[in-house]
Amino acid sequence: MSSLGDPPNYSTPRTLGLALVSILAALAHFVLGALDYGESRYLGLGTMLLAGLLLVFGVLTLIRYAEARDAMGDPYARAPMYATPHERLTVLVGVGLNVAGVLAALAWAAHGDWPTWHAVAALVNVWAAVLAWRGRPLPERV
Repeated sequence: MSSLGDPPNYSTPRTLGLALVSILAALAHFVLGALDYGESRYLGLGTMLLAGLLLVFGVLTLIRYAEARDAMGDPYARAPMYATPHERLTVLVGVGLNVAGVLAALAWAAHGDWPTWHAVAALVNVWAAVLAWRGRPLPERV
């Protein structure tokens, strides 16, 4: 948990990286799901749905980053930027969606037409999951 004087959790470069990597993973899964749609219609649609959820998560995280950066320069802050209740939920959703992306990519790598590209997409999801996990709020040290 941040203490007074520390930058807000959403204003760190890690949050910006998480947003951009999640958007990159979403684009990769959408393209690969569309390319493999003919092989398995439902798995392709599921992969594209997961890509849409990852895209929404990435864009919302990018918006949170921009708002936190903007609020840091606000001379008349309207709300505290510390210990927001949705920080833990953001970590859970970020890790969960990216782990689901890894599982979907590995399933496609085993049975799809583009196994190397699905493995690369899985690595991008692993990178995003690690960034989400490292961005979790930590308890205060006394």
